[in-house]
Amino acid sequence: MENIMNNFVWKMKAKAKRFAELKKQRGMSLLEVIIVLGIIGTMAAAVVILAQRAFSSQDITDLVDNTNSIRVAAGNAYHDEGIYPTEVGNAINLTPATISTLKGAEAPMVATLVQLGQLSASEIKNGISGDYFQMQGVKLTTDAEADSTKGFILDINGLDAGECRSVLTQLGNQWDYVEVSTAAAGANPEVPGALDTDLAAATAVEGVLRSLVAGGDATITPERAAQACNDNSDNAVILGSK
Repeated sequence: MENIMNNFVWKMKAKAKRFAELKKQRGMSLLEVIIVLGIIGTMAAAVVILAQRAFSSQDITDLVDNTNSIRVAAGNAYHDEGIYPTEVGNAINLTPATISTLKGAEAPMVATLVQLGQLSASEIKNGISGDYFQMQGVKLTTDAEADSTKGFILDINGLDAGECRSVLTQLGNQWDYVEVSTAAAGANPEVPGALDTDLAAATAVEGVLRSLVAGGDATITPERAAQACNDNSDNAVILGSK
């Protein structure tokens, strides 16, 4: 009887040991799976971040290319006339179908440039906000005659803080007039009266960073750009050229 009990106890201990080992093995396997999933998740998150940065960088590059093309096109188209139009349509309402149909004062300035063969339809669009660039003629100086619009402005709306600052550092020093304003996607910022507006304070979030005012050709440094723009997606940069 004692032998039977001993055998029974031994068998139970052996089963318990095997069960414990099996449970331990299963626990380790689960832990390994969790570790692997954690590594995969971390790598996936890193890939997503890198992809987002790459797309954002490409968007800024496209903005730089498009605005430079528009500036050259505007100069070519209106060089002989000597002034830029002030009565223009709202580019926010522009569609691919109306780029070629709107004429005269109803046509946004960018649409006219496409119709003149100076630009392609893809070059007049802000790839970040999805809107077409709003442009119009403005005076070079405040005391100039009302119809002496020998300069023009171009709006870039719907920028977040990082995009806004990137535009300032990559484009700002190439233009005669640079202003940080407010305009979400689907809206236009307020048009400056002239391109000789006084500069904003050195630490201002919004305001004019470059202009034709005496001493207004200040270099927009990375440090200055870092203090500009609001921490939202309603930033707009107004670029002006003579």
